[in-house]
Amino acid sequence: MRNKGGLVRIAALVCMALLLSGGLALAAGRGVTDDSVKMGFVLVKTGPVAALGIPQGNGMVDYMNYINEKGGINGRKIKMLWEDDGFQAPKSVAAVKKLISRDKVLTVMTTGGTNQTIANMKNIKRYKIANIPNAMALEFFDPLHPYIFALGALYEWQYQVIVDYINDDMKMKDKKIGVVYTKKEYGKKGLNAVKKRAAKYNIPVVAELVLPTGAVDASSQVLALKKAGANIVVTCDVLPPIISFLKTAEKYNYWPKVFGFNWATDDLLVKACGPAAKNYIGSGFVGSWTDDTPGIKLVREIAKKNNRKPKLTSLYIGGVGISMLFSEAIKRAGKDLNPDTLKNALETLRDFDTGGIFPLVTYTPKSHAPAKKVKLYKADVEKKCLVPLTGWRSPKDL
Repeated sequence: MRNKGGLVRIAALVCMALLLSGGLALAAGRGVTDDSVKMGFVLVKTGPVAALGIPQGNGMVDYMNYINEKGGINGRKIKMLWEDDGFQAPKSVAAVKKLISRDKVLTVMTTGGTNQTIANMKNIKRYKIANIPNAMALEFFDPLHPYIFALGALYEWQYQVIVDYINDDMKMKDKKIGVVYTKKEYGKKGLNAVKKRAAKYNIPVVAELVLPTGAVDASSQVLALKKAGANIVVTCDVLPPIISFLKTAEKYNYWPKVFGFNWATDDLLVKACGPAAKNYIGSGFVGSWTDDTPGIKLVREIAKKNNRKPKLTSLYIGGVGISMLFSEAIKRAGKDLNPDTLKNALETLRDFDTGGIFPLVTYTPKSHAPAKKVKLYKADVEKKCLVPLTGWRSPKDL
């Protein structure tokens, strides 16, 4: 009986070892076969803000299809799985778990915006999900989070560049800044950044006015800015309320220089506002749809091939760029592709050139911080688009 019991125990240990080794092998090669790689991402496709997710997701899918048509990467075709979170953090968490546990993707390329990514932090670490968030937040790269790779200048950096431009490049006397912002976190960060930077240049901030994200009219804000004598308006809000602001300003014959950050820097603004946008300048960390650079030319070719006419061109461009970074990492990881080698490969990017889609991209094992660079774009009313006003700029050291 003892011998029999010992044999049973040995058999059990052998079975457990086989199961464990099988489990480890599965984890190491998650989502990868000899001829395919499954990649997932979570972006909103339905609901009131679906327009934010659809162009970026289309750009991500279209670029990977472009890679597949060229033979794939290291003999493997890329399969893209898109989960919709309705722009809600709990749904994003559920979608990430589904993609990892049921679909067994190699990684989830993005888990969405700030709130969604914060909600997924534990899962990102647990499942080793190399991830590029749709948010410019310091907490995603300082301190270092091993599997989160930040992309895009922080809101604070963007507003520093804007105020640097106001001080250095605008030949205007008696500059007076008015700030229009939302009470959401990114709006408050923008307001504080503008006030601090303007104070360093002794440029007065003569008005601070809240414009709700859902605002369809900005009459009270426009009249208050006129009364305060603001000849420069810096907005800290997303695209729809800024469109409302510009149209309202036109109605009251109020024509200050108006600045905005990346989420309000898109060709759609010029198309929606027409002449009301003539004094608008926006910052962005992606190239312009009309840029004559290799990367943007490729973006336009891919969009045309897939019959895409994105309303939000900046987001489509960003989607193509994100897939470009991941495809390069997959290539560098080689045949031994798993969550760890994918992460390690992203950390080998040094001044990686996307052809003008993004500024040069660098990640290291010690830093996943984004580049501080943005471009400023001005509205071209006649062409109905934004055109570059500057090259890539970083905040000045003050």
